[in-house]
Amino acid sequence: MKMIFRIMAAVLLFATMLTFVACNSDQSDETDATVPTDEATDATEKATKKPKETEPLTKLEDTTGLDLNLKILSQNVRCADDEGGNTVLQRTTRLKGLIDEYKPDIIGTQETTFEWRRYLRTLKDYAVVGSSRNGHNASTGEWSAIMYKKERFVMLDSDTFWLTDTPDEVSMTENAKCRRICTWVELFDRYTGETFIMANTHLDHSTDDVRRVQAALLMGHLKKRLGDRYDSHTIYLTGDFNCKPDTSPYESIKRGGFVDSRDVAIEDISVVDGTYHAYGKKESEIDFCFYRGEETVLQYEIISKKYVSEGETEPGFVSDHYGVIVTFKKEG
Repeated sequence: MKMIFRIMAAVLLFATMLTFVACNSDQSDETDATVPTDEATDATEKATKKPKETEPLTKLEDTTGLDLNLKILSQNVRCADDEGGNTVLQRTTRLKGLIDEYKPDIIGTQETTFEWRRYLRTLKDYAVVGSSRNGHNASTGEWSAIMYKKERFVMLDSDTFWLTDTPDEVSMTENAKCRRICTWVELFDRYTGETFIMANTHLDHSTDDVRRVQAALLMGHLKKRLGDRYDSHTIYLTGDFNCKPDTSPYESIKRGGFVDSRDVAIEDISVVDGTYHAYGKKESEIDFCFYRGEETVLQYEIISKKYVSEGETEPGFVSDHYGVIVTFKKEG
């Protein structure tokens, strides 16, 4: 009898583990808009975090040999395991190859699931900031996480809000297919002495009407939350905007005073025009790096290269999106 109870307990434990894995994979290809938040999540909890200052905010006196220019990467990492050698595990090492080559100072990610977030935290040069769209304490859902080099930057403030009329609650725009969020951080640059804002988002994949509403909410919430910093600080905004240039949501962001860095780049070394490619099947430009302020964009590139995954010999895609990397001119 004891043996029977032990077997039943083992079966129940195994089933629980399977349920946990399934809940945290969240690989619905963004089609399920009713995924519940974790029960432990406080839907009204504020995400703003102001870390204790453990060191003075002083610029490095000697920056000899350091690259002072600022490189910002926007990369939709693709949440799900896909066929054709494109599982998340395979693509993690390809992403590392991209990061090792380009050495971005800051990375805005989209579709970052718990599995991806756990991997990103193994990249020791970077800190990872953000909350799930399912709640600040949730382990399910997707993050629009921001990564920044710990050696170069000090985080002064951070926040995640929902692109709705109730930005501090787990919520969804009317007629959207998924909850959508924006994560931002205020960073102090030890190399240049500058303090700026980095924001990162992912608009819905439904209609331009929904995205136009979300873009307007994004602009309004950023302005309200940042206060005086909205005009006094340079703001960088990356994301998968799920819309093409000259569409209504894209124009809403430009009306907010933001500039598409590709439009003003001194050098555009892209060899493709689109960022979403569905693993080489098509091209559509829907990922952007905007900025607000007085900046000089030295170089813009849609990264269409492939990288070799660990244990493989043939290069493959990092994601079903190409990354966008922008180099901004900075001086000490």
